[in-house]
Amino acid sequence: MGKDDVVYFYRKSWNVIVKLLRVDKTYCIHHGYYEKGIHTHIQSVLHMNDLIGKLLQLETQGNQAKQVLDAGCGIGGTVIYLAKKYPNVHLQGITIVPDHIKIAKNLAKENQVTRNTDFILADFINTGFSADQFDAIYLIESASYAQKKQLLIHEMHRILKPGGTLVIVDCFRTTVPLNQLLNRFYLWFCNAWGLPNLISVEECEDFLKTRGFQNIAFKDLTKNVMRTILRCDLLGIPYIFSILFRRMRQGKRYKIDEDPAFLAVASFCSSIIGLKRGITYNAVTAMK
Repeated sequence: MGKDDVVYFYRKSWNVIVKLLRVDKTYCIHHGYYEKGIHTHIQSVLHMNDLIGKLLQLETQGNQAKQVLDAGCGIGGTVIYLAKKYPNVHLQGITIVPDHIKIAKNLAKENQVTRNTDFILADFINTGFSADQFDAIYLIESASYAQKKQLLIHEMHRILKPGGTLVIVDCFRTTVPLNQLLNRFYLWFCNAWGLPNLISVEECEDFLKTRGFQNIAFKDLTKNVMRTILRCDLLGIPYIFSILFRRMRQGKRYKIDEDPAFLAVASFCSSIIGLKRGITYNAVTAMK
């Protein structure tokens, strides 16, 4: 997966992504965080944004985190949400998808947060930022798109100030062995979502420690995001029939991985692998 592949993935699958995750309502391209008192998908997605704020300690009285980076910001939903909630914090979002930058800037204007937000077209592997620039950095379901995760961790450490906080919220591959069928499901899942691969929690911890991060902590959120996964499963059912119809109509010319509907169907793969504990969803925090 290169930059062009990621851009192609989002352009090809955008309409399906919007429908599955209700991006049109939240401007966020990530799972929802369910716990007591959270009942709807939109509430859960915004609650995930709240969790990011807590992990970054933006709610701590006297917190000095004034420059915060969203590395892989999508169309800016989490940046805009946090910018409205914490007006004294300046949030910057970066992505390699030009279409998303344009949308994010327009949304920032609509939500009147241009004063404390900024969106830049940049690669989180090689951002171009100065060393020790940010008080805090978060990556929500974007780190998994990095071809080489250790290079991503290296860059995040470089641009993070000493004492700064790094937060990663994403899917992780476990060490649970998968049989041939489940491994095929895993590959379909990665292919459909445009992911080059997933790393394990243990690998992530090793990368963080090797680069010099400290106070590393992991929190398993798999149960908290399961309702989002099941919601995508239900919404994916009609897409199964559309894929079958296209397969019958086009025959050997049909390529499932080029069909935008493949993304919705592949959600079932993640559910099956998740039930087998082959994939987990975790929040990672670390300090420089």
